[in-house]
Amino acid sequence: MFGNKLKDTTKDLFSIITDKSNEYDAINLVQPQHSDCPKRLAALAQHYITSGYNHYAPPYGVYELREQVAAKVMEDYSTEVNPNNEITITAGANQAVHTAISSLISQDDEVVVFEPAYKSYVPSIQNVGGRPIYVPLKLPDYHIDWGELQKVINLRTKMIIINSPHNPTGTLLSKEDLQRLKKIVNGTQITILSDEVFEHFIFGDNEHQSILQIPELYKRSIVVSSFGKLFNIPGWKIGYCIAPEKYSNELRKTHTFQINSVNTPLQYALADFLNEGISVGAIKEKYESKRALVRDYLRQTRFGLVETKGTYFQLLNYNQISNQKDTEFVKDLISEYKLALFPLSFYYHHFLDNHVVGMNFAHPDDHLKKGLEILQKIGNQ
Repeated sequence: MFGNKLKDTTKDLFSIITDKSNEYDAINLVQPQHSDCPKRLAALAQHYITSGYNHYAPPYGVYELREQVAAKVMEDYSTEVNPNNEITITAGANQAVHTAISSLISQDDEVVVFEPAYKSYVPSIQNVGGRPIYVPLKLPDYHIDWGELQKVINLRTKMIIINSPHNPTGTLLSKEDLQRLKKIVNGTQITILSDEVFEHFIFGDNEHQSILQIPELYKRSIVVSSFGKLFNIPGWKIGYCIAPEKYSNELRKTHTFQINSVNTPLQYALADFLNEGISVGAIKEKYESKRALVRDYLRQTRFGLVETKGTYFQLLNYNQISNQKDTEFVKDLISEYKLALFPLSFYYHHFLDNHVVGMNFAHPDDHLKKGLEILQKIGNQ
């Protein structure tokens, strides 16, 4: 009736599984159960709310917060970005992604998407009449085949979306990967949209390689990140775009009319909190211990663990346990074992089934252990 451009998209996967999980009173390892917001950050939010900072914020974000983002980029990546014309505060990372795509992509433009892909990319492309061009990540470690990417590049290619650390495989792009990307886009008009939301969720000796560290790539890129996962405040929905001035100008034209402004007192609270200094190391240690817990419980089972180098996701190959489709396997886990995981096929446009399911380990240890005990039992049967 309405001719919705997104008629081919399905109901949100996590909502479906959560509904089923609630129906069966199952342990939900799909939706994260974050810890509380840091007390100091909560106190700052209360201060600004009760002190009258409840007016509209500037469309591109409170300057104090943009200034702190610039300082953070300098500290993390030794890269200088201008808070006046290269940083835009957004209503979360999803809005940043959608605004970037809707600002730069037009009817029939092609956008390269690596699959499995985070849920918001393709609908945003389709919404503006663009064409997603799918390049599958290669098993068993979900790496990019740069030769395959090169084959799909043509004059209609306007954007390549990269995501590292990758949601939901937990893989990382290396320095060599970004150098290959630089060679492929050199001499083209292609824009890079780099989703780096999990930039601080890195494990072991691995390091996050940001587009911001490579000037030749940054000059044609939009980098997206967020405060939600870092500070356990996903419900605040505050993210940001970093992009050269020519891209930021285009983003801001769209952003202003999509959003107008982002929550004012919470922006001021985040600015103060960042200015006081944060311990990224403590955050990494917390989630690395949870990843270790998952590995300890499941290492000796028939589940095949895909190494997660970042994020808070763990993929499990169940080839040695069942030949069911991943959707059926997940359905039976919920109804028979009272445990909710997600099927990886939902991250592919044609629902490719490689007998892989995933879990989120951003949970209190006692809740996580209950789920892992069930998986350990299944994996040892």
